[in-house]
Amino acid sequence: MTFRITQVEGPGGTLLQVDGWLDADGLRDLERACAGASGALTLDLAGLRQADESALGFLRGLQAAGVKLAGLSPYLAMRIAPRRDLGASGRQRP
Repeated sequence: MTFRITQVEGPGGTLLQVDGWLDADGLRDLERACAGASGALTLDLAGLRQADESALGFLRGLQAAGVKLAGLSPYLAMRIAPRRDLGASGRQRP
């Protein structure tokens, strides 16, 4: 499984384009790229094909911190969405 990060600097901040399969091994590279970004950070994830649980957790944390996650497939957007507490019926608890 491989992935690629392309960094684009602009007047409004940094855009990181992430392509491929992101797993725990590649996550270190993405963490470094995010830490080195200047200004507002946007991740373009249109080319992200799959991500393991550690990568999904990292992306959830970035989103919660205000990083824009753009171009997510509906499937990955669903997996990154905050988890809700479900009751035994499978319905969300109030």
